Amino acid sequence: MQYREVGDTGIKVSTLGHGTMRYKDNDNAIEMINHGLSLGMTYFDIGGAYGFRGDDDNGETRVGAALKGIDRSTVVLSAKAQPRLGDNAKVDMGLGVNTRDQMWKCIENGLRRTGVEYFDFYQLWDMSCADDFQAGCRESDSPLQAMREAKEQGLIRELGLTSHNPLPDMVIDWLDRTPDFKIATLYYNFNDRSPDKVLNYAREHGVGTVIMGPLRGGLLVGESEAFNDALPELAGLPVQEIALRFLLSNPGVSTVISGMNEIAHMDENAQVASLAEPMTPDQRARFIAAFEQFSQGEPLCSGCRYCAGSCPQGLPVWSMMGYYQLASIFGVDSGKLEVAKMYGAEKGPQICTECGSCVEKCPQKLPIPEYMKRMANLAEELAGQ
Repeated sequence: MQYREVGDTGIKVSTLGHGTMRYKDNDNAIEMINHGLSLGMTYFDIGGAYGFRGDDDNGETRVGAALKGIDRSTVVLSAKAQPRLGDNAKVDMGLGVNTRDQMWKCIENGLRRTGVEYFDFYQLWDMSCADDFQAGCRESDSPLQAMREAKEQGLIRELGLTSHNPLPDMVIDWLDRTPDFKIATLYYNFNDRSPDKVLNYAREHGVGTVIMGPLRGGLLVGESEAFNDALPELAGLPVQEIALRFLLSNPGVSTVISGMNEIAHMDENAQVASLAEPMTPDQRARFIAAFEQFSQGEPLCSGCRYCAGSCPQGLPVWSMMGYYQLASIFGVDSGKLEVAKMYGAEKGPQICTECGSCVEKCPQKLPIPEYMKRMANLAEELAGQ
């Protein structure tokens, strides 16, 4: 296992981290965490809302049970709570909090359930829009106030944020306005590269970055010949290994978290994370250049989600574009399956009216209506196979 420092915090973590959301049951959680520890894994991303069944049965208690008897100094724990405006907070789950006292309760619950005296990192979870920043970081009576107080008391070592919807300039603005954020967890993979700008900013400013969604929810798996010409020396490797190599070759990435619940998957990922150089700088450059070749000069959808909610027909444009690219450009079977499901679907590409609302939102001004026509044709073709 390889290890890197998280920004300028001085905290070292394994380059493969463990997302603790997808356990099959409590026994599976203990099995996976213990196996991860045996492989040298140190970074664990935890959340009270994960598999929540009650105060004594949730993501935090499962991690706590697995870590009993483990030397606390050998693991790095990152906990979190979600800020939201409004009066719908579920404090026991760490969801929708927007006051100092609510966040304090989340922190106290997490420490008690996990059975530890401090968290290495505590993050504002799922910061996806300006309202979320307002809910979490306003000047008075805010969740951030509680996090800062907990850090002063030694209950938290460093603060940060996570963003499932990384609009790059917005996330950079949040980091710039909150210099005590020393870690950022970002949704990023080779098909969704909009956080590139955030990664560069973070590296320049001593902020560590954690990557979630490395396999795009399990879609970046299987076989693909798409990169064989660009990277003949890696030909034959499964898509999931190429995806992890790409992420770990970025020097700005501190660790990549994966929600593993199978020993075999953890072993495969750990093998990649044990490589001193997952991709050389030259290989990485060729990999990125291949994207332009695949698109035949047309820019690829980066997954920035600026178009989200723009379609009057209710089409989830950004996710459909992602599936289409996986199918048509990379030849990934999981992408082909998702496109095939679009054929005849109520919210399929055939209902696009070519109004252009999504194009107005798209920073690249992609010809999305034209892509929808191609998508509809491909969906029909794949559904008939």
